[in-house]
Amino acid sequence: MYTILHLETSKLYQKLVREICSELNVNIISAESAEEALAMITGNEISLIITAMEIEGGNSQEFIKSLNKTEYHRIPIIVFTGNDSIESRRMMYELGIVDYIPKSQGRDAVKRDILAVMKEDPVNEKMKELSYAVLDDSKMDRNIIERIFSMSQIRDITFFGSEQELLSFDKRFDVYLIDFVLKETSGDKVIVNIKNRQPDCVIIAISGIDNIKTISRILSLGADDFISKPFNYELFIARLKTNIRGYLLYREVRSKTEKLEEMAITDGLTGLFNRRHLFDRLAQEAEKSTRYGSTFSIIMFDLDHFKKFNDNYGHQFGDDIILRTCAVIRSILRTIDIAGRYGGEEFLIILPEINKEGAVIAADRIRRKIEAAVFEIADVRVTISGGVAEFRDESVNDLVKRADALLYSAKEKGRNRIEC
Repeated sequence: MYTILHLETSKLYQKLVREICSELNVNIISAESAEEALAMITGNEISLIITAMEIEGGNSQEFIKSLNKTEYHRIPIIVFTGNDSIESRRMMYELGIVDYIPKSQGRDAVKRDILAVMKEDPVNEKMKELSYAVLDDSKMDRNIIERIFSMSQIRDITFFGSEQELLSFDKRFDVYLIDFVLKETSGDKVIVNIKNRQPDCVIIAISGIDNIKTISRILSLGADDFISKPFNYELFIARLKTNIRGYLLYREVRSKTEKLEEMAITDGLTGLFNRRHLFDRLAQEAEKSTRYGSTFSIIMFDLDHFKKFNDNYGHQFGDDIILRTCAVIRSILRTIDIAGRYGGEEFLIILPEINKEGAVIAADRIRRKIEAAVFEIADVRVTISGGVAEFRDESVNDLVKRADALLYSAKEKGRNRIEC
């Protein structure tokens, strides 16, 4: 449960914030002085501090300065005050507060900020799962970055002191932080090398140089962002998170696109290629054969008496037979061979660089292995009939028709056989 510390002397506004916290089911503890508030922070896990500008014994400015010197400096602070001057806003924001709410804005503004703190950001957890490479020839800066990552519970980090170490390292990282000014080389060269070999990663340039022309050039070379030294923890993590959010979104879109592309060319039950894609690949093989004088063959086969299995044992058993058949096909074929479900219980296999004699051997191996398969229902014996045809400078439709005719010839001759 979230706990909010409210530092306020006004009973009216203590009551207002308490009512908001009650609505949001958030725990609240109240203090009226800086000393009391600091003592409460030590004994509780505080998620958010809401403070008035004027508090008992002084103002919140001194309280925030004191807090910033402690291990609790990362707790977000909201100033809720009746003072709406520009000078006060600027002064408080420079101390690192997350929001400045005039009391004239009232309940809605406070409630909005509490909800924002309560909202879980999935990027925070995803950041911990990524891998990071840091190239910086300054040991001190590497130590600072290590501490920043440690505070955010990021563990998968590899540090490099030179370009050679990084580029020769046998690992690809999700995020790269590259010092732009290096002793042995320039960061722009490293950025270009990384972008060429890994275009989808996140590259953030880091440097003590704060020149607009230099930063513009770094970004034009392929860096996604720039973080200047000396590092500020909040700004460092915020910039990192912004870039990682875009990176994760890109990965998600790419993954979904790849899945849609796969669905467009594969059969839903078996995962083999579908009929449309089989014809696309047949066209490619035919063009290659015609252009380079190579050969290829196809196997067309289907399961004998398949309707009987569905009728007698149900469609689930029929699907099991089809999946067993696919497993046999995958176990026998080469990686360059192309297998697909032509329709129903019928399959088509394309064998590049294989003549009809070789295709018959492959087809008969499939036939014998399927025949030998053991099913849970003891009296079931599954066999296939198939036809093999070698390409002979014809249309792919004619090639498929020849293989299909040979398949039906195998059935007419008693089934459980391959015809060529």
